[in-house]
Amino acid sequence: MTDAEPRSPLDAEALHDEPAAETDPRPDPVEPATTSAEPASAEPEPEPEGTAFVQVTRRRAPRYRAFVLTGIGVAALVSLVIAVVTPSADGYSSRQLFGFLLVSLGAVGAILGGLVAVLAERRR
Repeated sequence: MTDAEPRSPLDAEALHDEPAAETDPRPDPVEPATTSAEPASAEPEPEPEGTAFVQVTRRRAPRYRAFVLTGIGVAALVSLVIAVVTPSADGYSSRQLFGFLLVSLGAVGAILGGLVAVLAERRR
């Protein structure tokens, strides 16, 4: 491929720098200072080959884990309130009632939290 042929931005050769022509290992000689405020070369530097700008769109999706854990947390609070307010019956203590309610309402809260996340994603 010659330099006169156009290259695609995804060309494998364009991703690697080509070896430079014979370079002098000695540093450039110091040039005398000029009094003008303009730089020595007014040409802008060309962009390196192989770089291309690609427009992308970000997909904003809700964090499902946060919604599910929030549903479980709300269910835990509701279970605690019900266990404290309800008098114990049939030989179950308040702790046992809280445990049973936490398991059952926790599953319901997780499912409802997931459904809320799905609905929030569909509205976008």
